[in-house]
Amino acid sequence: MRGVLLPSLSMFLWMSAALSGTLLANKIITGPLPETVEVCLGRDTTICVYATPLVAGDQLRYQWYKNGDLIPGEEGPCLTIRNPQLADDWSTYEVLVQSYYVSGSQVIVTGEERSATTLRVFPPPTIVSQPQNWSGCEGTTLSLSVVVSDAAGLSFQWYKDGVPVPGADAATYVTRASADRHAGTWWCVISGPCGTLTTDQVQVQVRKAPRITRRPAATAECVGRQVSLTVEAEGDQPLQYQWYRNGVPVGTGQTLTFTMDRTTEGNYTVTVSNSCGSITTDPISVVALLPPQITSQPQDVQASSGSRVVLRVEATGTLPFSYQWQKDGQDIPGATSQTYVIENVQKSDEGRYRCKVSNQCGEVWSNEAEVRLISVPENSAQSSSTRVSITPLPVTGTATVRFVAPGTSPVHLSLYDAYGRQLLTVAEGTFVGEHRLQLNVEALGLAAGVYVLRLEAPGSVLSQPFVVVR
Repeated sequence: MRGVLLPSLSMFLWMSAALSGTLLANKIITGPLPETVEVCLGRDTTICVYATPLVAGDQLRYQWYKNGDLIPGEEGPCLTIRNPQLADDWSTYEVLVQSYYVSGSQVIVTGEERSATTLRVFPPPTIVSQPQNWSGCEGTTLSLSVVVSDAAGLSFQWYKDGVPVPGADAATYVTRASADRHAGTWWCVISGPCGTLTTDQVQVQVRKAPRITRRPAATAECVGRQVSLTVEAEGDQPLQYQWYRNGVPVGTGQTLTFTMDRTTEGNYTVTVSNSCGSITTDPISVVALLPPQITSQPQDVQASSGSRVVLRVEATGTLPFSYQWQKDGQDIPGATSQTYVIENVQKSDEGRYRCKVSNQCGEVWSNEAEVRLISVPENSAQSSSTRVSITPLPVTGTATVRFVAPGTSPVHLSLYDAYGRQLLTVAEGTFVGEHRLQLNVEALGLAAGVYVLRLEAPGSVLSQPFVVVR
């Protein structure tokens, strides 16, 4: 029951207390209720008020109200709000504190004071939308999100494979996807004053773009042999491979195999791709190596004893070449050059000669060339006034022929082959003193071999070997 102290009585009591030496307090409620009390749905909570009698010797009594209505039986300094529901949200709880004393059969109220609070009732959070599985390429945006009914006052922590992820402390976690750091099982723990929730577990799959781990190597291979170019790469499967020669597609697969020829040499690249992108290797060169082919055969030689004989072979193909000359089927020691020279040909040097030309791609034999020794007719007569000479000897290009004739009768200068057949007349007529003539073996169409230059004059015939080397 509420009591009201009349002003005159209050003043009287105050004056009585003052005269008797008893002081009055300034306020009854020394610890008021908080402005707002926040509670969780269904969770009991207790609120208390702290008070001091207004006049020494007074007693205190309490009465609690909800939304202005008296709560029966609640007459203590504390009130326990039991099983609060959403309907209780924003309710007002008030306590009336009276300071009083008893005089005879009467209760004399010396003062009263009120304190009120507003109750807020919060339900536990509920998950409105669970996070979803995520699959994407490395380097793209990874986003995981959870939606709750009311995020106020809640904290979030994302976990990957059971380990908290630093910085992942919001309802949405956004980052750039990395296969090493993000692929795995994820979930989120939501904490608040009214409970803790854990989301469903979701899977994060991060696909890797291709990366070359071993590049194909530049290759030089012999024509006709098999060539294999291989690339090694890692990344999300399946990986596709496309090979190019000089920018033109030539094959697929991790290994490209082909037979080497002049049409398959060039610059090769390979592009490796998957759903997350592609990468292309730098160009590598593939070169065709050619076996030797003889373009110029050694020629038969007819030589006089003591002359110089030169045998030569020419070939095309991939350098370097190796040479080995044979005589009558037997290797000639030390005869390993493109040219084989016999400086002082003798009867023992007669035979059939050939040369083997080889490189890393094979070998080829030249035709056989016959070296035969012939005898040159000796001078039938010798006159100090008739002479003939040839320089240089042997002849490789142009030779100078010098001759001296007596000048009294006509002379005849002719060129014969080794068989004694006249090939051409070099000079004919009456000559006085020394004369010089130029003979170009190429212009005359002379093949390598031994010829005879014969000067016929009255009373003498002079013969001189004319050796041609090519």
